Amino acid sequence: MKKNIKLIMAGIVVLSALSITACGGNKADNKAESKTESPVASTVESTAERANNEDMNGTYDGSIYTNKVFNIKFDAKSVNMEMVSTEDLSDMQKKTHDDTLKMYAHDTANSSSVLFGLVNITSDLKAYIDGNIAKINKDNEGAGDIKAESTTIKFLGQDAPCINAKLTANGVTQYHTQVFLESGKDVSVIVINAKDEKVVKDCLNAFTKAQ
Repeated sequence: MKKNIKLIMAGIVVLSALSITACGGNKADNKAESKTESPVASTVESTAERANNEDMNGTYDGSIYTNKVFNIKFDAKSVNMEMVSTEDLSDMQKKTHDDTLKMYAHDTANSSSVLFGLVNITSDLKAYIDGNIAKINKDNEGAGDIKAESTTIKFLGQDAPCINAKLTANGVTQYHTQVFLESGKDVSVIVINAKDEKVVKDCLNAFTKAQ
């Protein structure tokens, strides 16, 4: 299963630290430095900024996650998935020292999952995607038949940059899809992992517009 984990985690920017942990035990926890926030910056943060942060985080209503900034809504129950609670999500963020993950749903029985998170990009999106593809291919080199490529898909009526990856090893095929969304200067990513290509499509179709 470790070979599948590499494909699942490679390129998932919202859990970059977790990919290190999955491949190297507890080394990431030992080496990771805790992040501290400036009390001055926190004090002067405006109400508008706090409201914007809340919008970026999104909201939960049972099995439904909504993010108005990127105008998406996802119903985990519609694809037989369980939504990870906000408490468990917070624990994941603390363990990985990464708060960019905003939503995580999974179906343990069928080894499928849907993640949504923010992307910190220092270059243009195309270069970022190209780098992600290179990482996926490198991390899974020798694991089996790996193919990762960039494409553009129609997502909620809009063109969206996308990465599709497929790994076949020991007779098992794992599908990995990343869909990038833009809202002004902000960028987010939807990440889907499944052993069935139809499940990936069903998960994408489970997203609707928030408004």
